Amino acid sequence: MTTCCSVLGLIFLVITNLTIIIAFATPYWVEFGSGSSNQGLWAYCRSDQCTWVFEDHYKILSPMKVSEGWWIATLGLMCAGLALGLLALLLATIALCCDCRGCNASHAIGGMLLTAFLALGVAAVVFGVCANKYYSVLLEATLLSGKQFGWSFWLNAAASGLALLTSFIYIIEGRGKSA
Repeated sequence: MTTCCSVLGLIFLVITNLTIIIAFATPYWVEFGSGSSNQGLWAYCRSDQCTWVFEDHYKILSPMKVSEGWWIATLGLMCAGLALGLLALLLATIALCCDCRGCNASHAIGGMLLTAFLALGVAAVVFGVCANKYYSVLLEATLLSGKQFGWSFWLNAAASGLALLTSFIYIIEGRGKSA
């Protein structure tokens, strides 16, 4: 039988996955100057034109080197967090539709989301510390730096928190099923 906690968990899981996807795909991790240019994990944009990381002249235009180890680590951790979030969503949807009497998928979903929380949180920390250390990216732009963390970076931090909250919902729901 479908419980209120499992429906609430699924709603939070959908919101968590949407925030991960938006944070991962949008080019607003770092904003330069007066907001005329910005950079994400996959693109560098100036005014109305974006150059994607897969293009040949990306390394020439981008003010940040995307081939550095910390950048690649951030991408890998974000990919892992997204994959775990989507896998948890698939398992939660299957568990919601198909009632298995002898199994409890809630603990597995909670475990996947806890791991996604760690991956997304570590990605935010690695990116934040290294962008500040190597490129002087600050919480707020100053006249000297002119670089600040953009809303995509902060959305990733929120997605990490949502993954933690959603994992707690599924772990609580799983305890109710096993009792």
